[in-house]
Amino acid sequence: MAYNNRNYHKRIRFMVQIYNEAKERDVPDTRILTKIFPKYGIFISYRQWMYIKSMKPSEYSSDQLELFG
Repeated sequence: MAYNNRNYHKRIRFMVQIYNEAKERDVPDTRILTKIFPKYGIFISYRQWMYIKSMKPSEYSSDQLELFG
């Protein structure tokens, strides 16, 4: 059975979408992680979020995955 990470990428896209909706200039990332993400069932650490945030959009976009899927 082959391993694929489509669900992982889908989850990252969802988190980034929620982050972009909630992010304002005066709202720190820690507040988004502790107050907003749990409303959507997202419970991650600050370290995990910084790793996800540093990813390029091409690393988790579905465009390439759907070409061969």
